Amino acid sequence: MPELNWDVLASICGRVRDVPTILSMTLTCRTLHIIAVKRLLETQVVTLKDTRSILSFHHFINADRTTRLPFVRKLKIDILSERIDEDSRSEAVQSLLDILQQSTYLDSLALPHPNSTYRALGCDPRFPEIVARLSTLRDLALERWWAPIEEILTHTFSPLRALRISLDGLPGDAPLTPDRLYSLLQRVSPTLEVLQILGKAVSFVDRQRNDVTFPAMRSFEVAESCQLDWIWTADLVRMFPALDGTLAFEGLYYLFNGGVGRIHRENRESQLQKTWTCLERVIGDIEIVYSLGLVCPVRHLMLDRVCEHTKDWLGDILHNTFPTHVKLSIDLSHGMHILDDLLPPAIFPRLTHLILVFTFCDYTSLLDNSILADMQTTQWSAFLTEIITALEETRLTHLRIVLQCSMDQRNYMSRPYSKELVSAVRDLGEGPEALAVKFISTFPTLRYVFLMTTGDSNDDYVPPGVSPPAHDSGDYSYLVRQGQWLSSSGWRNVVGTPERLASDVMEELIEAEDLFLTKKDHVSDVCQHSVGILRAIGHPTDRFSFVC
Repeated sequence: MPELNWDVLASICGRVRDVPTILSMTLTCRTLHIIAVKRLLETQVVTLKDTRSILSFHHFINADRTTRLPFVRKLKIDILSERIDEDSRSEAVQSLLDILQQSTYLDSLALPHPNSTYRALGCDPRFPEIVARLSTLRDLALERWWAPIEEILTHTFSPLRALRISLDGLPGDAPLTPDRLYSLLQRVSPTLEVLQILGKAVSFVDRQRNDVTFPAMRSFEVAESCQLDWIWTADLVRMFPALDGTLAFEGLYYLFNGGVGRIHRENRESQLQKTWTCLERVIGDIEIVYSLGLVCPVRHLMLDRVCEHTKDWLGDILHNTFPTHVKLSIDLSHGMHILDDLLPPAIFPRLTHLILVFTFCDYTSLLDNSILADMQTTQWSAFLTEIITALEETRLTHLRIVLQCSMDQRNYMSRPYSKELVSAVRDLGEGPEALAVKFISTFPTLRYVFLMTTGDSNDDYVPPGVSPPAHDSGDYSYLVRQGQWLSSSGWRNVVGTPERLASDVMEELIEAEDLFLTKKDHVSDVCQHSVGILRAIGHPTDRFSFVC
């Protein structure tokens, strides 16, 4: 095609995001091959994990430096010591350092295990020095503690916009103060928009400082740590005046009781003078989120550790934030009747997406006789009726139900439980369509329903269709060990009839509609075990987030 304008074609190809399409382009002709390789380097993360990948990529970019090096945008370096051959360590280290130095347009660098990588490289001091000297990074992830982290942060030349960093190795056990945080991040504070801190709580006890500010910050997340002190919302508003993305305190909980109401009132009053316009997402333990006393709209609210004793807090949070998307992780061991008046009617006109994660365990620290009785006698049909009753006035378009069971009669805190409920939940995995029909026929506004059941039990049960003998003969071969189970399905409402979705379509919809779970839901032992089972039988688990 002699009249084809290659610049126009290159511009069109620059908008292609589908990886199989880009790979197909590399097989057409030399010109399109060059364009496609550029596009791959621009959009895909290059992972360097061993001697072979380092040397191969080093050879690849140097085979055509002018058309490849300027387009290397995203690197992930995750090397374990045994993955570097002793005989070729020197060559691998030098090649990796060359890649970092030559990638002058690098936007993103991720080091999931920087300490392991550092040791695998023979603790070569040039590695952290080169990382600190990089001047084009917009996104940096150091997800485990590494001694040079502080040196890198305080000397970096990059105008970082996103930073995910582990600070659990900083000297001292005390939480991170705003002053200490600012001293670490002062060089990037003018440009930093997203900050995720791993393994270190942030203390707001010292309320005297008023000069610590991150003017560009839009999302602030603290994860994998324990919060020792109350969080003062006024301090957050002052430190992050432009916050409009995610505010998350995942994995956190308070180590003392009492005072929640007082802190809630003080935080709410402080926002009468100044607060954020709106937030895209708030994630955290219900006690922490309640204590924040938020008064601005929140589009997506994700609350953990919801139970019957915190239902009043839930109503207050929902009434003052008016979310369209809500995820509630509900602990049923503190009472099976939490669904009574669970959601305030005031939010029904706006609420369209709802995720309910129910966890039913046979152990509890509570000795309330009514709760213990409910744990033994609640039937699945009655519980399902409570779910439907709680939602009957809503106008939901997307509903996701997750039912988790964890039974261990060997635990000294275990209590008798409703085996009928657990067996019914397990059996839902074999026939989820009936439940999908129930929801879609009851709620005509629903467009999609996603169902998941997962469990772990060392107890036995009577399988469906099997009748135990009338007299105890001592033969219990008809019993089946519960073990572990996991099932997941998605359904589309087609004129009042549920149509099952293919697994890849279900994943895409959950991602597109923001129906993910939180880290506390993801790290349950049941889900981790189930992932192991799927991997053992060859089932793909790279995008398992939709399940657990």
